[in-house]
This record gives sequence, C-alpha cells and structure tokens, in this order.
Amino acid sequence: MPIDERQDFLDLLALAPGARLLEVVDTAVIPDDARYDAILCIDAIARVLDRAATLDAWARALKPGGRVLYTDPAILAGLVTADEVAACSRGEFFVLSPQGENESLIDSAGLRLLRADDASDAVAQRAEPGFQDVSNKLAAERRLARIAFLAEKPK
Repeated sequence: MPIDERQDFLDLLALAPGARLLEVVDTAVIPDDARYDAILCIDAIARVLDRAATLDAWARALKPGGRVLYTDPAILAGLVTADEVAACSRGEFFVLSPQGENESLIDSAGLRLLRADDASDAVAQRAEPGFQDVSNKLAAERRLARIAFLAEKPK
C-alpha cells in the first residue's frame, strides 16, 4: 500500500493525540472490550470468510464514538471470470463480496456507515508483476471494485 494512501486513511479516522489504534493485518483475534479509538484494516478483509463475526468483534473492540476504516478489494461490480479471479488472488484464499453486502454487515454490527469511497484506482499502483494486467483491467472496467468503508460506533 502506498504510504500516502495509509496516511489518507489515518486522516479519515480523525484520531486525537494519544488515541489507541488497532491495525488489522490478518484475521487475528480481536479483544472484546471497548479499548480502541480506531481500527484500520487495509485489504485483509478479503481473506475473512465470516465477515459478520469480524465486524461484530471490531464493534465490541471500539470505544463509543470510535471509528473503523477498512478496504474491501474484492467487490464484484460486474461480470468476472474464474480465471480473472484466480489471477488476482494469486491462488490464495480470497472472498469476493457482492455490492451492498459490506453496508449491510456494517449496519448489522451496530456501526453507522459514514462514507464508502471508491479506491479502485489504487489497485493499479499496488499491482504486482504477473497479475497486474488483470487487476488493472478489472479495476479500469469497474468489474472488480475496491471500496474504503468508514464507520463509527454510536456514542
């Protein structure tokens, strides 16, 4: 992930000095008590099968008024072939989500969606050799979208 993209996401979280931030990079266990001011998860959600349970855990881990920002790089926005998915996932475990599913799961977790921004253009910047052409093509054609979701736990 480009450094400036990470900083942009941190800026959206609007962290106060001394705020407790949890950066999620895998499917590690999240503490159940409300101890974090913010949670940041860049693209790792695509490797989570039970996204509802993960969002529920994040909601419990946030203090009231806390925010979560995560990017989902695998939102089906059009027709995508199995070969294209395989090329983008590099054969790793990868969960595609339909449009609208993240919004529904955020709501079910008791979080309030503040914004959902298309971050598909960053796919081309992050693409690695070997599957860059497929990722670029899917992103450019808006058949596979990457969306950044910012949500807040009610006070």
